[in-house]
Parts: sequence; C-alpha cells; structure tokens
Amino acid sequence: MKVVALVLGLVALALAIGLIMLIVDLKRISDDLDFINHADTNALVTTGSNIGLIRTLADRINAVLNKTRRLQITQAEQNKQVRQMLTNLTHDIKTPLTVARGYAQLLKEGSADQEQLGKILNNLQSVDHYLHYLMDFNLIQEKSVSLDLTRVNLSALVQQELFNAFDSLTARSVIVEPRIQNGVEISTDQTMVSRIIQNLIGNWLKYAQDSAWVDLHQDEDGRIHLDFGNETKGGAVDVDRLMERFQTDDQSRTEIRSTGLGLSIVDSLVDSLGGSMRLESANGIFLVHLLLSDVPQSSKL
Repeated sequence: MKVVALVLGLVALALAIGLIMLIVDLKRISDDLDFINHADTNALVTTGSNIGLIRTLADRINAVLNKTRRLQITQAEQNKQVRQMLTNLTHDIKTPLTVARGYAQLLKEGSADQEQLGKILNNLQSVDHYLHYLMDFNLIQEKSVSLDLTRVNLSALVQQELFNAFDSLTARSVIVEPRIQNGVEISTDQTMVSRIIQNLIGNWLKYAQDSAWVDLHQDEDGRIHLDFGNETKGGAVDVDRLMERFQTDDQSRTEIRSTGLGLSIVDSLVDSLGGSMRLESANGIFLVHLLLSDVPQSSKL
C-alpha cells in the first residue's frame, strides 16, 4: 500500500508541476498578447515551452498576427490611394469650374463669343467626367455588400449603350464596328455592367483613333467574352502600369486630362462580378478583354 501511495503521490506531483508549467506558459502568451495589443510593435508571441500543444498554439497565434498586419498594410495603402484619388478629383473638378465661371462672367457681360461658349461646355463636360468617377467609386463601395442580380440580355445592353454614345463617338470621328452575338444572357448586376460598358466606351472617346470595335460572344463552354478594341496613335503602351490606379497612358494622345481611374474602376467592377480583365497593346491596337461570369441568382459578394 505504501508503494501504491508513493506512486500516486509522485503522479500527482508530476501532474501538479505540469499544470503549473502550463499555466506559466499560458500566462506568458497572455502577457505577450496584452503587450502587442497595446503597443505599436511587430513583436510576436514567444514561448520556451516543451509542450507541443503550447508551441502549436503560439505558432497559430503568430500566423494570425502576421496575416492581420499584412491586411493592415494593404488597408493603409488603399486608404492612401483613396485620399490621393479624392485630392486629384478635387483639383480636377475645381480647375474646369474656375475656367467655366470666368467665361460665364464674360457671357453675363455680353462679351462672350461662340468659341468661349464652347470652352464653357468643354469644361462642364470635364466636371461631369470626374463626377462619374466618384459615382463609380461609390458604386463599388455599395456593391461590396451584395449584388442586385437579375437576368440581363447582354447583347441588347451593349447595343443600347453604343446607341446612347453614338453622338459622342461621331463627334470624335470614331467609327465603331459592333460584332455582337444575339441573345447572350447573363445573371449579373445590370447597373455595374452598364458602368463597365460606359467606362470602356469613354476610353474610346479619350484614346481611340478613327476606328473601334466591340466583340461579344459566348463560347461552347458557356463563358462570355466581351472585347473592346481600338486603333491608337503611337506605339504599344505598358498595360501593367495602366492597371495601376492613377496611371494613364501618354497624355499627348488626347486633349482630355485623365486621373487614371477608368481602367482601374472597370477592373474592380468586373472583379466584383466574378469576372476578369486583361489588357493588350501592340502594333497600334489597344484591346480590353473581359471574361464575364454567369453569377447564380443567390450569390452574394
């Protein structure tokens, strides 16, 4: 009996020591987390424990901390880009308004001619152009919660947007060749798709030289392809830089000043709809290729 009691006593002592070590290790991890939460530091949780479960716990906590810090860095960069965008747009809206106000004053005094009236119109169109960027940015924020999915006749929608832009394209002497397969339908958010098409037509208005084309078709696998192409003046452009927000192509190609948000916004809208965008530029041809996803009606972002 004495031997049994001695063995049980040793087992109890070992368990007590193990429990104390476990509590000490957990207390150390808790203290590390408390310090990390209250200090601006990149420190990680540390442990000298030989207990596998404690070491695994520390490793997983550190993995979460590293992931959170990467997300914070990404968020900080996005916030910086948003602030830069708002600064750019504020300046870009203020400048044409100031010019238009000056010519409007001449009009009020009765000394404005047709050329000056045309400048008022051009500057107000610039304001409208930048306000649409703000509207698109707001649209992306709203749709980050959920999509308003309906069954959309994409063929008819593209044709309607081309018709709406006919006068503007004609004024820019851009001849558009539509290559649209009839009856292409997709479950998607129609408002977002309309803004995608409008932005890409707007890209024609800024950069297209003489001719442009739009190609819509659905392949045998059910994938929907929507391409916007146009002739350009000059050589190939760096398409990777154009995908970066606030980057634009050579401003000498157009009289319209750009903040570089158009293609970035299109990319964000397409991505929100589960699709993808690819840019190509070679031999005086610029192409935006969209691969669209037929989103199930019950999908949420």
